[in-house]
Amino acid sequence: MLNHFHAKVGHKPNTFLLLLGGTFFSVAMIYFFLMNKEMTMFNTDLINFALIFGFFFSLLRVDNQVQKYLPVLILIITFLTSCALIYSVATNPNYVFGTRATVQYTSKTTENFTGNPYIYSRNGLAGFLISFLIINRSWDSIKVPHVYLTRLLAHINVWFSLIVIILTQTRATILTLLMAIPCMLLFMVPVKSMFSHIKKQSYIFYAIAIGNLYYFATKLRIVELFDSYYNTFFNLFIRAMSTGVTLGKSAEVDESAMGRVNNINYIKQLWNTSKIDFVFGHGYRYRYIDIPMLESLVNFGVFGFILFAGFHVTFLYFAYRCFKSNTIFQNFIGLFYLNTFVGMFTSGRPMDFAYWVSFLIFIRFMNVEMVKEKNEIENPV
Repeated sequence: MLNHFHAKVGHKPNTFLLLLGGTFFSVAMIYFFLMNKEMTMFNTDLINFALIFGFFFSLLRVDNQVQKYLPVLILIITFLTSCALIYSVATNPNYVFGTRATVQYTSKTTENFTGNPYIYSRNGLAGFLISFLIINRSWDSIKVPHVYLTRLLAHINVWFSLIVIILTQTRATILTLLMAIPCMLLFMVPVKSMFSHIKKQSYIFYAIAIGNLYYFATKLRIVELFDSYYNTFFNLFIRAMSTGVTLGKSAEVDESAMGRVNNINYIKQLWNTSKIDFVFGHGYRYRYIDIPMLESLVNFGVFGFILFAGFHVTFLYFAYRCFKSNTIFQNFIGLFYLNTFVGMFTSGRPMDFAYWVSFLIFIRFMNVEMVKEKNEIENPV
């Protein structure tokens, strides 16, 4: 983003997404200044919005050709982050297998350790997606500094990332993975051609890896450990689904899902109390619903909800177009958006800073293809 281009020079983003997203953001800003229900966060939100504007204008200065370099950078960064998580867990005497893995820090208020597994779970998802694409897609659209090392790192990272996803036990990431894999096999990497890009060195790597896995499986009972993780996660997932579908009337309830059920019941009561307020909205940050799509209705009314829902329907359309692209980075952002889409129904708020950082990256690059330079080598690396 800090490049030699003149300050007035900018590259064209996805204009349709920009129009929808910009309209919703403008509506949210009107509510922020005129109907703010959480004034204690006013200064923090104002700083975040200023950062969002600065980040977006900086993104416009990034050349489209950066898409050739980002896949390998994402591969390296996700690998290093996964290694950091595994190292932190392995050296943490307070960690117990079966709990969600995260890099833990001493809490300032209590003697307990605290950490956020969702960050590392999303990192694992990003690592798995980019590694799978680099292994199985043609390299025409990316710049690779070292062929063999990149290929080897992709094969290692795809498994490291999968281990991280299992260790963090985040349901939204697992659900995204279950959605992304069929999309990859249907649009990008047909099953019949999956092994056509695997080279001789990769078979050697897998032979060594399987031998080591068999050794550690007998010594550390890895199979039993993964079976335990699977059973724990499966039970939690079914309990959460049952709690959501029955609106908390199931025999066993999930506490996290029950919080969202209580918010849905609250919205029902609010609707029965005053229907007219739903037309115009109750105000910015009226209540933490933990379901961004529903909170957009409560906060910004029918018009805001239509804009926000239409924004994500349009995202889905362009994600589908990214699936069919020949560019690895386009494939990646299309698949990674699925995680954001799941998040719109599972966690967060519609104006969360982290969501809008993702939205801006999607607006800037989604379905914005690179224009090939005249002197660019057409043959794959």
